[in-house]
Amino acid sequence: MINILKAKNINRSDFKAKLVESFFGKVSFILFTMVFSLVCTRLYGAELFGQYTYAFSIITLLMIFAKAGFDNSLVYYIPKSGNKYISFSFLVNAAVSFILVLISMFFIWDHFVRVMLPLIWLVSVEQIFFGIYRANGNLKKYYYINGFLSLVIRILIIISFYFIFGKNFVGIVVGVYFSYLLSNFLYFLQNRHIFGKVAYDKQYLSYSLSLVLAAVMGVAMDRVDIIMLGNMTNMENVGIYQIAIQVANILFMVLVIFDTVFGPQISNLFHTNKLEELRNLYVKSTRILGLISLIFFTTLLLGSPIALSLFGPEFIEGKSALIMRSFGQFINVAVGSVWLMLAMTGRPKFHIYANLTAFSINIILNYMLIPKYGVDGAAFSTMLSMVLVNLIGYVMVSKVFKLKVYKYF
Repeated sequence: MINILKAKNINRSDFKAKLVESFFGKVSFILFTMVFSLVCTRLYGAELFGQYTYAFSIITLLMIFAKAGFDNSLVYYIPKSGNKYISFSFLVNAAVSFILVLISMFFIWDHFVRVMLPLIWLVSVEQIFFGIYRANGNLKKYYYINGFLSLVIRILIIISFYFIFGKNFVGIVVGVYFSYLLSNFLYFLQNRHIFGKVAYDKQYLSYSLSLVLAAVMGVAMDRVDIIMLGNMTNMENVGIYQIAIQVANILFMVLVIFDTVFGPQISNLFHTNKLEELRNLYVKSTRILGLISLIFFTTLLLGSPIALSLFGPEFIEGKSALIMRSFGQFINVAVGSVWLMLAMTGRPKFHIYANLTAFSINIILNYMLIPKYGVDGAAFSTMLSMVLVNLIGYVMVSKVFKLKVYKYF
């Protein structure tokens, strides 16, 4: 009995330690990402920053197919299969990335997007490495590169290029490319010992592909408003909207920080049949997340004009969009890690159906509202879709795991 209690205390201490690492790592990433956006908007302006945002949104969407769900499937499989499928994951990722870049060259004519297409591979590789670091609990090493070193170098490069070559897109592109190349090279050096024989497994691939569909719908729902806004209005609006999203996503990062550590914990508890402990952890953590998200949302509600004015006077136009996106993220965080609970316990398909429904609603609303309301129309569409998909997830988790987080809901 004493040994069991000691084991539980060690597990809890380890969980808290990793949570602290995730917190400081993600805070560093948010801070330097904000500095990157601040430098871009101040030096290059809203329109050029909007062009970069539009291009990177398309890259992010295509990148989901390239990483093929391996980032999360490795979190699920490493605890029970070790490093068996790592080499296979990177091999498939490289092949899919190459195919996606080639196909995209025939269908995409926007110059800025075409220049950034190879980032499909670089960004997806980083995401797969992130899954490995999460599964192995080495978050500190990952965030030092991702949340500090890579972004600092990116910022320094775009500042240098601005003063040497003036205001053009090249500085941003070179900074982004070099930072991703450097970070992936360092990830590989730290993890080169885990690569081995390529092991194919149909079940592993099937699980990963089911996660792809859910991820595509999720990212598409998050990025389709930017892409539609860019096509239906102008790049300045895209730049303004991106800043509103980034500020609102400060709230979302609370959940991301927790999920980074909670994902492997769910997998471990599920595979060791500790379902009651899993239920209790979800309920307690969600209540804390709900309280934190309420505080953050209230702060953003009151301080939105000040936060947006830091990026330039034109960005204050995004105040209403910031409030709506913040409310969507408030609901997202308040219901906790609903989709992670389902995915890490072998039920990823629920997320696909919910995201498909929300994505369809989002496209229809964007098509109707963006021409008339612009940035605010895009924000309202995504907010409504986000609230819907997360409430569906909360109901599903409540029923599947037979639990209740809040008193009346």
